Amino acid sequence: MSLFDKLTQFWTGSTAISAASTALPVLPPPKVKPKQATIPPSYPTATPSPLARMLANDRQLANTDILSFRAGATTSATLRNLAVASPDLSAAVSANLRLGITEQYILKAWNPDGTFNPDATRLAYQLVQRMDLIPDYTEGYNTTNSLLATSEALGRDMLLNGAMCMELVLDKNRLPTKFVPLSSSQIIFYPDPASKAVVPTQLLGGVYTPLDIPTFFYVSLDQDLLSAYANSPFEAAIQPVLADSEFTNDMRRVIKRAAFPRLAISIDEEVLRQTVPAEILADADKLTAYRNSVTEAVQSVINGLAPEDALVHYSFLTVKYVEGGTGPVEQTFEGVQKLINAKLSTGAKTLPSVLGHGSGSQNVASSETLLAMKTADGMVRRKLNEIYSKAFTLGVRLFGLDVSVEFSYRPINLRPTVELEAFEAQRQARIMELLSVGMMTDEEACLELTGNLPPAGFKPLSGTMFYKPDASAPAAGAESSTTGGLNQAISSDAPKGKRGGNGK
Repeated sequence: MSLFDKLTQFWTGSTAISAASTALPVLPPPKVKPKQATIPPSYPTATPSPLARMLANDRQLANTDILSFRAGATTSATLRNLAVASPDLSAAVSANLRLGITEQYILKAWNPDGTFNPDATRLAYQLVQRMDLIPDYTEGYNTTNSLLATSEALGRDMLLNGAMCMELVLDKNRLPTKFVPLSSSQIIFYPDPASKAVVPTQLLGGVYTPLDIPTFFYVSLDQDLLSAYANSPFEAAIQPVLADSEFTNDMRRVIKRAAFPRLAISIDEEVLRQTVPAEILADADKLTAYRNSVTEAVQSVINGLAPEDALVHYSFLTVKYVEGGTGPVEQTFEGVQKLINAKLSTGAKTLPSVLGHGSGSQNVASSETLLAMKTADGMVRRKLNEIYSKAFTLGVRLFGLDVSVEFSYRPINLRPTVELEAFEAQRQARIMELLSVGMMTDEEACLELTGNLPPAGFKPLSGTMFYKPDASAPAAGAESSTTGGLNQAISSDAPKGKRGGNGK
């Protein structure tokens, strides 16, 4: 063997060893079982009778005091009731869901080395279409929730319990068929000293259902490392909500007395005594009874008057208005209400402008809107992306593909679509330039621009350098524009000389 052959063998062998040392071993397909393992959280018991009608949870809010919900069995139950009964807390939950769940989403499948996998991406889109719009019609009534309904249920559970969980249900062929959202308040954990981890279990109606299965997914928000259970970000709003409800009840009781004018009736005793019969006037007991009867008669007439009724009375009565709601009292009420609103906004992690408490300049409102978007993005959108990415990754890997799937809702944007055209044009120019130099695949670029994979017959453009400025474009500072590889002269044909001169 020549020296060249020995060197070639040495370098080839070292390269193979280096490549093998930087590649992780392929994970085996997970061992999963068909059919649903968890119990629907809306069931009253773990084994309900098919003939038993499921009852609605009617809180009778028209006749129920909100303060009565403070006697809930758990913090989660109290917060769930207050999120429906309290206008402010209900607005906080609704605003975060409406902001955090955007209209569009994209899926991307990645190989272990970080390269894009178009085939696995197509498979992921087939799965999401089956779970969203095309269920198994042979089962009769469609028990598969749409992706939007599943996202709303998971997002609400995240806000009220600090965690969200769901199960990926497989059919008899062990293929993904639907997502089943669960209530994280029904999930309990047991320690597993062997693996130094915790094992989830669903507790419903006294029945324990082990969930140590790969098709169960659990995501928490701001997890406390000293506890296996998550806490709702709205727990700090419970006391302000109760204080606001108590203050509202007090205001409801005193509003007529403190704010509305009332009639004050004075009885002139000397004049009244002149109308009393002599036999009554000589008897002290009869005189007292007579006075009481007159007082009750006057009180009954006055309290029974309608606003449009006229008041006719004798001269021994003096009628005048008692004005309520003096200045200092109103200022006190206003200060107390502002303090409660501030505490409620802080506890609910929601800006005052969202709850209808905000006031200030336009700059303050813009800053509050941006912070509200950041809050909804961190508490709802990103967590939904996380749990869906895990679920779709498992669903695709069941087909034998060694990939990871990234699910992503579009970023939150409050501006109308028409106003975003200029920004979309700039974004499109950047994506087309990356596609032109080969830093993005055709499938990635099409997903980013349209939200769909390339159609049939699409001509590959990645790395073809199709998107570049024209060489004939003028230098920087000249009166022309080069945008997206298209050159367009914008110089005017008007004379450039001074007015009245010869044009030189």
